[in-house]
Amino acid sequence: MSEVIQNVSDTSIWVAHYRAVESKLPEPLFKDPYASILVGDRASNIESIKSRVAKFTSWSVVIRTYIIDQMITDLVAKGVTAFLNVGAGLDSRPYRMNLDPGLQWIEVDFPHVIEHKRKCLEKYKPNCKLESIGLDLSDRSSRQSLFAEVARIHPKVAVLTEGVLPYLTEEQVSEFSQDRIRNPNIEYWICEYFSPKVYRYLKDPKRMKVLKNAPFRFYPENWMSFFESRGWRLSQLQYYSEVSESLGRPTPVPYIFKLFEFVMGKQWAAPLKRMSGFMIWER
Repeated sequence: MSEVIQNVSDTSIWVAHYRAVESKLPEPLFKDPYASILVGDRASNIESIKSRVAKFTSWSVVIRTYIIDQMITDLVAKGVTAFLNVGAGLDSRPYRMNLDPGLQWIEVDFPHVIEHKRKCLEKYKPNCKLESIGLDLSDRSSRQSLFAEVARIHPKVAVLTEGVLPYLTEEQVSEFSQDRIRNPNIEYWICEYFSPKVYRYLKDPKRMKVLKNAPFRFYPENWMSFFESRGWRLSQLQYYSEVSESLGRPTPVPYIFKLFEFVMGKQWAAPLKRMSGFMIWER
């Protein structure tokens, strides 16, 4: 397993692979022809993870990709002029989404990740303005300078942190929040949501074995109040299971859960289907 996920950056390959798999289905929720190019010959290593952990991760990656795509479209309609994708990994939205040519997309990640993307996609043209920045985001001074410069140039900015927060500590997420909210033009923040009820599943030994080199570390006592107390107001929340089932995609839950849902009814199951999703926060 350690050969598959050796560090946090490797999780982006995992995510891109599942986007590539979805894109090859007869009726995919989205099409990402660039994902397989970015993954390259590492697809076979990822496919070697044959476990329920991998099954759930594949499902959540696909649904969160669909949700975020819709959120981006919503924010463009609200007048957002620039998206700052922090910890972008192998995201390919500037290439695969039908974005306005005048929209500014800024992706930031470790220099080696940005260089890998540049080499893989150099012959393809993005649909919007794209700026790629190689930066160690743990360097707070450089990060603050970046946020300030983006906010200075662009009047209405949305920040995207897809699959980033779980790998940070509460202190680090708090600092990220402070660095954003100090810039008035950074108006929106797209990030994930986990109910504390799901923490024990995220800490499951089987999951931790797969992600031992990139463990989850962000477990606030109350996910919502963590952001609210730092100056953010919830604008939108979409739950994975609800969105998935509305699209005709069953949630990969244990058989025992399905049995209880059948016996106890949908009202009993509803709260349990709202334990993870993606949110838009507004300053």
